[in-house]
Amino acid sequence: MMRSGDVLRIGAVVACVVSAQGGSLFVNPSAAPGGKGTEAAPFRTIAEAQSAVRGLRQSGSPTPDGPTEIVLAAGTYTLSDTWKFSKQDSGSARAPVVWRSDGKGAARVIGGIPISAARFHPVSDEGILQRIPEGARAHVVVADLADLVPGKIPELADSYGAAPNPPLLYVNHRLMELARWPNEGWTSFTNATDHGIDKETKKKYPGAFLYGNPRIRRWHPEEGVWLNGFWTHDWDNRSLRVATINTSSNEIRLAGVSPYGIAGGTWGRKDRRFYAFNLLDELDAPGEWYVDRTRKLLYLYPPEGKLAGGEEIVLTLANRPLVRFEPESRHICLRHLSFEYSYDTVITLANVEDIEIDGCAIANGAQGGIHLNGRKCAVRRCDIGNLGRGGISVSGGDRKQLIRADNVLENNRIHDYAQFQKTYAAGIHVNGVGQVIRHNEICRAPHCAVLYGGNDHLFEYNDVHHVLLETGDAGAYYTGRDWTTQGTVLRYNFTHELGSGAEGVGNTMGFYFDDCDCGDEVYGNIFWKVSRGIMIGGGREHPVRNNIFAACHIGMSIDARGMIWKQWNNPADPSWCLDKKARDLNYQEEPWKSRYPRLANIWNDSPREPLYNPVETNLFLDCQKEVLVLDENTRKLQEKLAIDGNLAVNTTGESSLAKPDPRVKGVGSVSGTAGNPIVLGFRDAARGDFRIESGAELFRLMPGFRRIPVEAFGIQKQQEVK
Repeated sequence: MMRSGDVLRIGAVVACVVSAQGGSLFVNPSAAPGGKGTEAAPFRTIAEAQSAVRGLRQSGSPTPDGPTEIVLAAGTYTLSDTWKFSKQDSGSARAPVVWRSDGKGAARVIGGIPISAARFHPVSDEGILQRIPEGARAHVVVADLADLVPGKIPELADSYGAAPNPPLLYVNHRLMELARWPNEGWTSFTNATDHGIDKETKKKYPGAFLYGNPRIRRWHPEEGVWLNGFWTHDWDNRSLRVATINTSSNEIRLAGVSPYGIAGGTWGRKDRRFYAFNLLDELDAPGEWYVDRTRKLLYLYPPEGKLAGGEEIVLTLANRPLVRFEPESRHICLRHLSFEYSYDTVITLANVEDIEIDGCAIANGAQGGIHLNGRKCAVRRCDIGNLGRGGISVSGGDRKQLIRADNVLENNRIHDYAQFQKTYAAGIHVNGVGQVIRHNEICRAPHCAVLYGGNDHLFEYNDVHHVLLETGDAGAYYTGRDWTTQGTVLRYNFTHELGSGAEGVGNTMGFYFDDCDCGDEVYGNIFWKVSRGIMIGGGREHPVRNNIFAACHIGMSIDARGMIWKQWNNPADPSWCLDKKARDLNYQEEPWKSRYPRLANIWNDSPREPLYNPVETNLFLDCQKEVLVLDENTRKLQEKLAIDGNLAVNTTGESSLAKPDPRVKGVGSVSGTAGNPIVLGFRDAARGDFRIESGAELFRLMPGFRRIPVEAFGIQKQQEVK
């Protein structure tokens, strides 16, 4: 334990060093022990530098009039425990504490257990070799983990929806796949012999289904076989253990419970997708692995077919974040550092203020990338990817008092996430009040890009593409089933090239305001090659103006489900009791009453009707199936709605393209021909380039349409992540 006199002496020494070096301390993992934190004699570890900075503050020495920088030299800093920041590590608004790399991304902070390639050797156990597919036997190698992994390796849970129990294996920064079949994609079944739902009580229990592929005879359920699948809905994914395989009847009976049963009342396609994994008998592809949890033997088919000897091989076991900012941490910046390998979320921040994560790389976490709760914090210019759950989760502010948090996420690239939790693990998950999300690129994921609730957020200039790749009845931006999520603005976002949904055309959305959600303003966005640009699912106060829907199956739709669904505002269903959610926030009192007056008066204003959803001055360009869809009850309300000034354009007069529904008012149409197409003036709309000059034909056809600042979409070049 450090005594107060030691702290004072360290503080005095460090104060001299910091003063002499212009506010900088230096760390180098290759340095000799006993360094003083100077550039010539740097500290060797992050812990030494952190103790020195704490000593500086505790000694009462003058704080530099500017940032204190701790400069980490290029190299790898392996942590055996979480790197923790607290109040005593904080700087001030004038003098923040900055931890940075001396070259962008050159300093790597990693967790996990490194494994030498020399630990692996060819499989010699004849019984194991006979189970490995013949073509893979010469490639698969084995390593004994007994001395690396203390205690028992936990079994996988019977039913789970996120990461499997540890360990996880990475080779050269890439997550290895527990041996599976099929090696890519899905197989399916159509005949559920037991839906796993009690007809009277509706209680769920393990179900069963028929699957006739003869390869199931090779599997060994007694050793542990799991199936990952979309068991009933294409928005719910779960891994379930197999209890038994009846090779006579081809019935697979499960040991794990699916929350919606097995083919338990889906409204989509009948066939249900799954794949099998954790199978030594299917270890047949580069990048696959299997661990014998009892004998602590790890079997690997190396990603390049063999191990050359210089690979970085890491096993993650510990369920703890790599970095944690504890409550009351303030005025700290992490800049140009790389963080990698954590079974938990990589970086967590709880009740913090003015923390900045700038230009960092965050990868290979079994859970999320960053979980941030605080105020006036920023995550910018980061590359965040290869994660088991979501990219960034941000919250803060006070919803009852509508006090903003003013956290900012900007110019980040978020990609290849939701590798384990395939649904509702978003690239960016937003809650609280007053978060700003701008200039981010979000891509390559099975489900949503943005999931949000709360109030008064701003989403602008974001580039979202190639998400919703494996799911249906889902939105790239999703919020739902809440009257109180008011005040959010979505403007100038580019949403394009999304998955079409497993259940067919129109089943994935660009913006999805689900189940009577209310209060989002939509202006100046572009939806290109999206199954359905916008769905307003029974909610209110969603003005949709000055947007472009191009090459979409369905431009947008509004329905009146609140008028006909029996679960609307059902007190017996907490998720559907909309009034209860609002009352919990005192929505008829200040400041809510003034901020959202229509919500405060909703019970006097036809609460079940989808009112105050103006659809004005939108361009529907070459939509394929429908332009603007109103269900029967919404069409009856058109006198209460403001639908006006919209235009549907069929560039070449192609007969298969959508025409406006004549029952829907406020949508005009123009059509060209193959020989005389309508040229609106976009640079190259067929390839997603919607830059346009001020004198273009579009503005003659739609005088009220305003130019959308396409050049500002996505990560800005001067802020680009390197």
